[in-house]
Amino acid sequence: MAVRDLVKTFGPVHAVDGISLDIRSAEVLGIIGDNGAGKSTFLSLLTGFHRPDSGTILYRGKPVRISSPAVARRLLGIEMIYQKLELAPDLTVAENLFLGEEPRRFGLFASRHAMQARAAAVLDTLNTKIRPNDVVSELSGGEQQVVAIARALLFERSMVIMDEPTAAISVQKVADVLDLIRRLRSAGKTVLLVSHRLEDLLAVADRICVFFHGTIRTVLANEGLGVADLVHAMF
Repeated sequence: MAVRDLVKTFGPVHAVDGISLDIRSAEVLGIIGDNGAGKSTFLSLLTGFHRPDSGTILYRGKPVRISSPAVARRLLGIEMIYQKLELAPDLTVAENLFLGEEPRRFGLFASRHAMQARAAAVLDTLNTKIRPNDVVSELSGGEQQVVAIARALLFERSMVIMDEPTAAISVQKVADVLDLIRRLRSAGKTVLLVSHRLEDLLAVADRICVFFHGTIRTVLANEGLGVADLVHAMF
């Protein structure tokens, strides 16, 4: 995927101001920048929550119009995992994985057996103790991140965008989430990772994209970088 000269304004504010970027297959692209730098708006354009005022989004080399999150998910394979996970706490893991996209029998009723089987299979690939019948509210924050990642794998999304996935989980679970991100990359997925935890980005990112006042200031190859290098690039 690539973007060329993307612009998005809100009144007098140029939230995204002429961004061009190539997003590679099977890479972890870190995204950093101060508050108001344009990160969230840029991602909202990729996921169909907003439409650009001008510029082009290219998918497999051809211009596309991402008119809604449903189009981003089902036609382009883009899954967004928000910092505040969009999970239904009183439902089971399997029910959350299929929420809104339940398999149907005879086109009418959700097939519970099919949901259980597919959920178990994808959870097994993540080497987790979480089971399809577990209730989400009883899981830890790190385990809930696993459920969100499992949904992206279940529907074979090609790009997973993660917003601060390690911000609200315990230190011991951070390593597990970072390992899952590496495994997504190994499975051929592209991961866009937004995080204020610069150490996490340095641990998993192939490149780090620095946003500044609605523009991309620089894109750095993660080769020998340290936290001080990223702070300098941002400020």
